[in-house]
Amino acid sequence: MSFFLNYTPTVQVVVENAFSSERYPVNETVVAVIDTGYEGFLAVPIDVFHRLGFNELQPVDRTLVLANGSVLTSKGVYAAVKLPHISFKLDGFIETYDGLDEIILGVEALSRFKSTFDYCSQRITIQPCP
Repeated sequence: MSFFLNYTPTVQVVVENAFSSERYPVNETVVAVIDTGYEGFLAVPIDVFHRLGFNELQPVDRTLVLANGSVLTSKGVYAAVKLPHISFKLDGFIETYDGLDEIILGVEALSRFKSTFDYCSQRITIQPCP
């Protein structure tokens, strides 16, 4: 399900480690913030990254430049994210960095969907590209 949290667009997701069959959260979904300013695929807090065992898969370091011009280093691996409400699974680079406290779905993942954000009626629609 996709919805606005105040004026922030969000989507419910499940993050998976295909090598260990670990998933987060274990039985339900978690809310990810849709961030069109984040050019990556998916970013998760460090505790989620470790809970899924991604730190044991030889993560790759990457440099990120934030909107304010500051630079930080992330580490990440290729893994999967599911959007259960539309029965869709995507593979991509899932990363983490110090200070991140939410799950962020970025432009790399969004590029695989037709997305509509209707702030007037507080509706979000997400459909896979044909």
